[in-house]
Amino acid sequence: MVRSIFDRHNKTPGSWSLTLRMSVFASLALTIIVLAVSAMMYSELVRQLQSKEEAELLDNMQIQRDTLEHLLGRKFPPTQWQYEWREYQEQSHKFAWQLLAPNRFVRNESPHLSAFVTALAAPVRPGQYVRIDGPRQTWLVFDMAVETRGPEALEIHGPSLGPKGTVLRGIIDITQDRLLLAAYRNKLVAVIGAAILVSTWLGWLLARRSLAPVRAMSKEVGRISAEKLDARIAQQGWPIELQLLAESFDNTLARLAGSFEQLSRFPSDIAHEFRSPVNNLVAAASVTLARARTPAEYQKTLEVVVEEGSRLSHMVSSMLFLARTDNAEQHIHPEILSIGREFYKLTEFYGVVAEEQNVRLEAQGDGELVADPQLFRRALSNLLSNALRYTPPGGTVRLSAVCAGDRVTISVSDNGAGIAPEHLPFLFDRFYRVDAARSTTDSTGLGLAVVRSIALLHGGAAGVESTVGEGSTFSLHLPRPRPAP
Repeated sequence: MVRSIFDRHNKTPGSWSLTLRMSVFASLALTIIVLAVSAMMYSELVRQLQSKEEAELLDNMQIQRDTLEHLLGRKFPPTQWQYEWREYQEQSHKFAWQLLAPNRFVRNESPHLSAFVTALAAPVRPGQYVRIDGPRQTWLVFDMAVETRGPEALEIHGPSLGPKGTVLRGIIDITQDRLLLAAYRNKLVAVIGAAILVSTWLGWLLARRSLAPVRAMSKEVGRISAEKLDARIAQQGWPIELQLLAESFDNTLARLAGSFEQLSRFPSDIAHEFRSPVNNLVAAASVTLARARTPAEYQKTLEVVVEEGSRLSHMVSSMLFLARTDNAEQHIHPEILSIGREFYKLTEFYGVVAEEQNVRLEAQGDGELVADPQLFRRALSNLLSNALRYTPPGGTVRLSAVCAGDRVTISVSDNGAGIAPEHLPFLFDRFYRVDAARSTTDSTGLGLAVVRSIALLHGGAAGVESTVGEGSTFSLHLPRPRPAP
């Protein structure tokens, strides 16, 4: 199963599917846990077996020591205690002993010591356990040092006496324990192998079931086409992690639907906006050519042609600018500008127009900002033109600047008729018109779209606030110069 999964994907881990990654990671985690637990259990079993073997050997040697002390307390001829000691022995196929003199001469030994010949030659220090592995058997050897007093009397002193005294050597056969340990080890390897296979299969199954919502979401997304951009997937009750992704996707889809709708509407908008000036040009030329005209009438016709041509030129220029910003072809050259100086230039230029319309033009605020001079003046000119266009006689248009943190807010306010709240989110869209009352023949419907594009080019934003009957405030949020370190 694992091999088939690998065959369906590339071999490099970076290109593995999520199902394969989760399966591998789950299998590795479970394998590490199983190996750790198995190693701990095996080491604990080894430790307990060693403790049992050492305790069993010491118990047998304790019995021999007690027997020897009992015999030494009785009166025997010089070598009679050795024969008596042998009489006290019980047949044991696992345990044997030797009593060695300081010169390593054997003073007494078990009757069946011949079965332990291989272990007798091992160098052993008193008080230390030594394991000896033969071809088919394993023994545990322990030397207990004793001291002689008199020709035959003995006294047991324990392992701290050192190697100079008489030594009681105990030998125990631990072959069965070694075989038991080997059998346990073999079974443990088999269990670990089976656990790894089962954990791999369970990991793959769990990963596949866990990623089922992802596949379902992918299927839902695959059904969305250009004709179904209004579809939404966040209402289907996904897990919390996928719910956030679904909401983000729906938001992206909503923006895409808006852009697609705008793009679909763009040709008709262009045709509608171009039709009016072109019709005016054709109508003026047709009327003029219908019969002979006076020079004054020809001059008036030429004025209409120039006006409509300027309108077309301005519209084409705005559309080209927006196309360059959409395709990231517009390059800006930011400079540090004085807000007060820019306000002064704009009020000087638009002061005549405001005076003709009986509108008061005010400017307040100062500071510095970072912007492309031409683009900044173009954006403010568009905002001022709109404000003057929709401000009634006797009204006021106010330019203001507020610096806060690393941003400066440039606002253009008027006290005109205001805009209804339902129109505010769309004011910066191309060719968007609120209603006939706020639409004039000299408006291209692209001015605010250009303003927003200029703000975005500078890493800023554009916004609007309006109250019906009180007026509107359009704002530009642009960066300020960074302070010198």
